[in-house]
Amino acid sequence: MPAIPYYEQHATRLVTQYESLSFEDVHADLIAILPAPGSTVLDIGAGSGRDAAWLAAKGYDVVAIEPSEAMLARARAKHTSSRIQWLSDSLPDLAKVRRLGLSFDFILLSAVWMHIPPAARQRALRKLATLLAPKGRIAISLRLGAPDAEREMHEVSLPELAGLAQQFGLRIVHTSASQDKLRRSDVSWTNVVLGLPDDGLGALPLLRHLILVDEKSSTYKIALLRVLARIADSAAGLARYEAESVVVPLGLVSLFWLRMYKPLIEHVLPQMPQRTGPGFVTNSFTSLRSVTAVELRIGSVFRDQTAKHLHQSLSEISQVIRNMPANYLRWPASDKPIFDVTRRRMVPTPSPLQIDEAFLWSLGDFRIPLEIWQALTHYNVWIEPVLVSEWVRLIESYCSDGRPDVRTLAHSLLAWVDPARDTSFARAAVDRMRAAGKPVYCVWSGARLRDEYDVDHCFPFAAWPCGDAWNLMPASRQINIQKSNRLVTQAALERASDTISSWWNDAFLSQGDGMRRQFFLEASQTLPILVANPEPADVIDAMKVHRIRLSKDQGLRPWEPTTTTARNRIAAASPPSIHQPIIE
Repeated sequence: MPAIPYYEQHATRLVTQYESLSFEDVHADLIAILPAPGSTVLDIGAGSGRDAAWLAAKGYDVVAIEPSEAMLARARAKHTSSRIQWLSDSLPDLAKVRRLGLSFDFILLSAVWMHIPPAARQRALRKLATLLAPKGRIAISLRLGAPDAEREMHEVSLPELAGLAQQFGLRIVHTSASQDKLRRSDVSWTNVVLGLPDDGLGALPLLRHLILVDEKSSTYKIALLRVLARIADSAAGLARYEAESVVVPLGLVSLFWLRMYKPLIEHVLPQMPQRTGPGFVTNSFTSLRSVTAVELRIGSVFRDQTAKHLHQSLSEISQVIRNMPANYLRWPASDKPIFDVTRRRMVPTPSPLQIDEAFLWSLGDFRIPLEIWQALTHYNVWIEPVLVSEWVRLIESYCSDGRPDVRTLAHSLLAWVDPARDTSFARAAVDRMRAAGKPVYCVWSGARLRDEYDVDHCFPFAAWPCGDAWNLMPASRQINIQKSNRLVTQAALERASDTISSWWNDAFLSQGDGMRRQFFLEASQTLPILVANPEPADVIDAMKVHRIRLSKDQGLRPWEPTTTTARNRIAAASPPSIHQPIIE
């Protein structure tokens, strides 16, 4: 925004000025309408970090946005709460915030709106509306009075904001007036709180209609919706955000389609009432019989004829998806398709073929309306089981031979798991380190692991199935039993960040370019990593954001290492330094 140079030049003075006031001084009227502690807050234009720090201290998970690098650096240094995720971003686009995959219960814009040019305000408010959780609130302070000649400001008014809010289904739920807390006689403030009147943009009713009511001549529509739900839940790192939609690689859609259908086809479970098989089951598809579904994942490498058959099959599947389910999944009472598919001309098969981001994008683009993507992202824990049940119901209806095991078999074949990578991959790394004489430590307690240890998922597998290397961390058995299926707190993740990074380095990143590339490919697919060439610290930051999402969307119980655990860490013989590996 145009005002940023001013904040860069005067950061030290401004931080002192902002910190001279408390949150209660400035936002007394907001305290009564804040959501319950544990909710997720977006602080836009965080300045010195004063408000973010107060909210974090009250138990909120805060994403604090500040476009001025000088202000952001001082805020980070001054306020070190593990509940604050700092980010350099700005309105009207909030491009980095949108890539986090979070929705927010409370969005705060304190002394920000006057810096947004009038022509950009409609776009800015729409972005805010799409980031708002059901029953969420947006608090905006409007600066009234003479503008500051040193920084670019624009006139603001309550009628203008109210008119914009109405366009996006937002309503004014609270207003109040206040004098300027810095005692400027020519400045006053109008504080406005906006909210959604119901559960948002209507995506959930639409999905329910598509899943349970919409006419289906095959399992294709259900399959495509489940593919998109899987991508939103487990591969959102590959998504690209546009103004009205989210774009994912068509190759990824086709890959997940192939992975879901392959076991069903090989077990001769019908996917349509006709005796003819699905149109995508071609010679290329059947030639992949020796490839397991688990191998069809990011980072896998294929050669020779297998690579050619895989490439050809994915291209053929992409055409079927575009012509069939993507074409016939339409808005209610309309002939307009919900999804937009752009195929690209098939290029020569690379040798070897690695399933990576470049390859997946080479097949084309798949556009998903933003509200549909958000519903799939935040409510997949409920949506996907409904999709699987409907898919099984359709298969049963297509079976004319009365097979008694169809329901059980279909459910088992539609399960999305990575059994080969559950814990054996990390255990092999532990064995390799021990064989080399290198000690292995528990991430959470710091105690050196002896003969008995567990390899657990940092984020519980039962709630969010992910067997990627970054999520696998050896732990002492006692700690693992204590943690169970609970979600590690932000503070515990912050304390263990250096030791987690050291474990990753010793177990995976130091084992050659191939394993290092695989590690970051997986992390970039599943986590909201915002840099092109990530390092372990970037993965840790993305884990903190994803932890907020899991806590919010699934209501997982928090887990914090106990006092006894802390004592064990201190008492451990030859305890590791903070830069040595610790494992969970």
